[in-house]
Amino acid sequence: MRVLHISDHADPLAAPGTGFQGGQNVYVRSLAASLGALGHEVDVATRWASPRLPARERIGAGARVVRLSAGAREPLHRDRFGEVLEEFSEEVDRLFRQGGGYDVVHSHYWYSGRVALDLARRHRTPVVHTHHSLGAVRRAALDRACPPLREESERRIGERADAVVVGCPAEADDLRRLLGTPGERMRLVPPGVDTSVLRPLDRALARRAVGLPADVPVVLFLGRLEPRKGWEELVHAFSRVCRERPTAVLLVVGGCSAAETDPLVRLAGRYGILANLRLCGSVPHDETALYYSCADVTAVPSHYEPFGLVAVESMACGTPVVATRVGGLSWTVADERVGALVPPRDPMSLADALLSVLDRGRDHFHEACLERVTARFTSATWLNGIREVYRSVQVKRAASTGTPTGP
Repeated sequence: MRVLHISDHADPLAAPGTGFQGGQNVYVRSLAASLGALGHEVDVATRWASPRLPARERIGAGARVVRLSAGAREPLHRDRFGEVLEEFSEEVDRLFRQGGGYDVVHSHYWYSGRVALDLARRHRTPVVHTHHSLGAVRRAALDRACPPLREESERRIGERADAVVVGCPAEADDLRRLLGTPGERMRLVPPGVDTSVLRPLDRALARRAVGLPADVPVVLFLGRLEPRKGWEELVHAFSRVCRERPTAVLLVVGGCSAAETDPLVRLAGRYGILANLRLCGSVPHDETALYYSCADVTAVPSHYEPFGLVAVESMACGTPVVATRVGGLSWTVADERVGALVPPRDPMSLADALLSVLDRGRDHFHEACLERVTARFTSATWLNGIREVYRSVQVKRAASTGTPTGP
């Protein structure tokens, strides 16, 4: 099977935790690599955002990223992607034609969905879409306007895509309620993690590798340093943690420029916890198990989180999670045996939950975390679910056009 992924602003080989690189990048890279390893031919089309990057780069066996020129080869805020959308769409269509076509197009995020629907109209190829976030939900959660075309585009994608992959029941409910996406088009396929990579490592060795003392409480934050990730509330909450645990360390993985980290450092200084803060910058995804294994608890204090892959990754390493009760986190961390859920934007509740988990100790949650991931969130389960979606849309499209399906 030949599969084209379209991932507009999210280059699958970019380091997560930098700029607007995060869960979508990890999702697309992991899925493309897994499909390629099974013998499928996979291309990921993304915008070429730096002259230092090659036009084509291998992700793994059978899978590559194809960077397409759209505007200047420099970073572009994702909310401005509309300025280059037409050019990007033309380049994707050229890639499609030059490569002899694809059996399935899988688009990620709403800009990519618009491009995929154009391809379907021109080439009659089935389209699978993953939203990764929804404009209406984001607007309500963050009280911030989205690009004018976003909600209209997301509604149209739900009406016209052959299938829409959702990561959790809450996302399916939002799609039905806010966008009117037909239930028969939605497929619940939660993302999974590769437990051969994201697995528990020896805690003492992990801490030695990172340069942390063996006997101090460690709270991990891994992700982008943008306000909606809740890092401000976490700093406030952690200052309360430090009153009871003066040696505690807040380990921050993400952000590699002063523009990203300076606000965090200034806030930590105002709360008097600068000495307890450890900034690690962005790290390659296949090294994150080292940091999860260092931690006693991972904090995911997001204001809005469509799924919350960091929570699943942490559990895969046996580390409990304290997360906000929003979006997919309400489902992934629903079992109190793996951590705790707190209201969003509530530093006091966040501090209490962190202290409660620290008091009980990481070992109290370890086995339940591993069991939760094994039961619901493995990469094998995810991959099988996605392949079944691809097969079903091929069969559906073939029946409507009278053409044979691919292998």
